[in-house]
Amino acid sequence: MGRALGYQLYACGRNGLPARVSWDGCSYRLRHILKHDFFAATGLYHAESHRWPPEAPAKIVLKLSRQQHFLGLPLTWMGAIFAEHEFAVMQCLTNLRGVPRVLGRYGKTGVIYQYIEGRSLKELEELPDDFFDQLLELLGRIHARNVVYLDMNKRSNILLGADGRPHLIDFQISLYIDGQMPLWDGVTNYLRRILQQADIYHLFKHKRRLVPHLLTEQERILSRRRNLAIEVHRLVATPLRRLRRLVANALYDNGILPDEHRRRRDSCHNDGAESA
Repeated sequence: MGRALGYQLYACGRNGLPARVSWDGCSYRLRHILKHDFFAATGLYHAESHRWPPEAPAKIVLKLSRQQHFLGLPLTWMGAIFAEHEFAVMQCLTNLRGVPRVLGRYGKTGVIYQYIEGRSLKELEELPDDFFDQLLELLGRIHARNVVYLDMNKRSNILLGADGRPHLIDFQISLYIDGQMPLWDGVTNYLRRILQQADIYHLFKHKRRLVPHLLTEQERILSRRRNLAIEVHRLVATPLRRLRRLVANALYDNGILPDEHRRRRDSCHNDGAESA
């Protein structure tokens, strides 16, 4: 009974991700689970044959948003909304270098996109001197399309690609904000501006912590300038993150969460520390 409840804390429950998926006539096999939490499960898939259409990638990522019920409540509807939202945001960034190429939907709650070869800021010990300059350019191009990234605080979402350039992944909480929203233009522009400023703040905070000797005085000021959006996020997210961690660890220690929770604890702890 307890273990069954524990599996309900994961997006795909006991079933997990599918062993195989098909896209554009190609078959892909699951090689590695990248992440599995309450809201989504993300897996890396490799093509099963060396013969596939030239436009088909050798590696893809399948992200399945919430489909497991929780305490008797069906939540597939929530996963469908999350998947449609992320797919729409990624479509806004089509052909933008540094953003994964979105390939299509998978069922009601899935999104498939091309895998980016590289390593995250959590894994890297050294960075090219111009890495954050290029990352700022990429963020500027994303902002120019009226998209707010909103997840820049997590080092695991920022990659140094095999091409030597920065890449951003995971657009689940990103927002597309333009004049078509049912708000006055002034309110819309203000909301987009303060949220984009929060993206820039987190970028320079990473730069200050990882390569402080490359930080300009203006960037140093921006890396410590927290606006209203950041303060509200800290006020709400910090206690919720601590409560979630406390409850999850208690459930694991009492044998309710499955064993895979053990290898996620340190990773979640590190990501949480980055947003402080």
